[in-house]
Amino acid sequence: MDLSASIDIDRPVEVVYEFVAELSNDGRWRAGVLESGIEDDVPATPGVVGYSRIEGQGDPMLIHWRILEVAEPEHISWEMLDGPFSGKGGYRLERIEAATRFTLLADIQPQGAYRLLGPLFGWIGRRRNRADVATLKRILEGQTSHTSAR
Repeated sequence: MDLSASIDIDRPVEVVYEFVAELSNDGRWRAGVLESGIEDDVPATPGVVGYSRIEGQGDPMLIHWRILEVAEPEHISWEMLDGPFSGKGGYRLERIEAATRFTLLADIQPQGAYRLLGPLFGWIGRRRNRADVATLKRILEGQTSHTSAR
């Protein structure tokens, strides 16, 4: 189920990439993400395992994912290893003059009991991802410096 969402951000692709590639920033712009990072505090490279602690049904859930590709500053992709969903995701960045077209990629399938809520989950997931990329745009365009988004 494709839950991807795109938005144009009035910042250079390098600035957007620097912000989203710093996985600890996920909680700042992705609703429901409480914490995200790399298991062994190593650089984000193919094969490295990371985690996200997300809001669950009452209790936070810990999910793990493996980085598949990193092509700085154009693309990061991963696959989910556990949790209530399976599939792949990532970030794609395209240079548009001095701006960036950012796409949050999400091609996932609900697992277990979540399967029963497939169509509802799809609607909620697409809506949430559109809101997330809009939040990312607000954060990055609100930065006063073009050299750093931190």
